[in-house]
Amino acid sequence: MGQGLGTLFGLITAFAITFLVMTFGIYMPEDLISSSIVTDFLSNADLELRLAIVGTILYPSAFGGASLGSLVGYGASGASVLTFLAWGTGGLIAGLLAKDFLPGILSAVFAAILGAILTWLLFFMISPGFDIAAIFSNESLLLMQVALEGAIYPCIACAVGGILGGGITRNR
Repeated sequence: MGQGLGTLFGLITAFAITFLVMTFGIYMPEDLISSSIVTDFLSNADLELRLAIVGTILYPSAFGGASLGSLVGYGASGASVLTFLAWGTGGLIAGLLAKDFLPGILSAVFAAILGAILTWLLFFMISPGFDIAAIFSNESLLLMQVALEGAIYPCIACAVGGILGGGITRNR
């Protein structure tokens, strides 16, 4: 029960922190998040597009290849401090609810992977010319590949947070 709740609340925490920081992004330092990404976020009024931009921030390119932001043309094209801040805190929450080291790590890492899959589905749903039959088309699978490759850094940050959270709440 704790692992499932940890996964859910870790994922929600990471997205909520990023969404909140981006909402007040004009007051944030340039080291935390680039002003061009904040402008891109604030210029879109649709919730779906704002969540997509949050997804580009949370899943940066890990291998130096294409990132979600460069692939879709908006959002972040690389990693930022906000990525690690959000996923580290999400991993901490997941570990706190899982109440031990290994379940904390697993629930935190699963939160990052589940978020990558949900981000891929979000990009697929808001793409122009949406057709459910095209979910396994080349473009859709490329988005999924980039999202899952982008989950490497979040998984590392989540694992560290999961170790800390699980260590704090484990039975002694």
